[in-house]
Amino acid sequence: MGYNFSRMDDGEEWTCNTSMWNFLLDSARAKGWQPTGTYKIDEESGDEDPTWDSKDYHTNSGQGVVGSDVESMVSALKLFDEQECPKGVEKEIISGFIRWTVLDGEFPGFEIY
Repeated sequence: MGYNFSRMDDGEEWTCNTSMWNFLLDSARAKGWQPTGTYKIDEESGDEDPTWDSKDYHTNSGQGVVGSDVESMVSALKLFDEQECPKGVEKEIISGFIRWTVLDGEFPGFEIY
């Protein structure tokens, strides 16, 4: 199983497998990232779903992650990269994710599918 991510504003996609997504989340948390939570838009009403579990970064249900949360996550991942010096696929995943999250110097956020 894997994850597909769609960047807000331009729809640019990025993918990774489950273990790499968990690695990114765990690495960011290890360096101080405190998730602000996800949100889900109800397809019928177009409003935010009040029953959505905002702690859910692990299902690929179309939930959104706001730009400020992404920016905090990226800051923590950069710190992890500098201090832990990952190699191989872990290094590639961190670098690729960080590059993908930025659009014109901003963090537009993304959706998880």
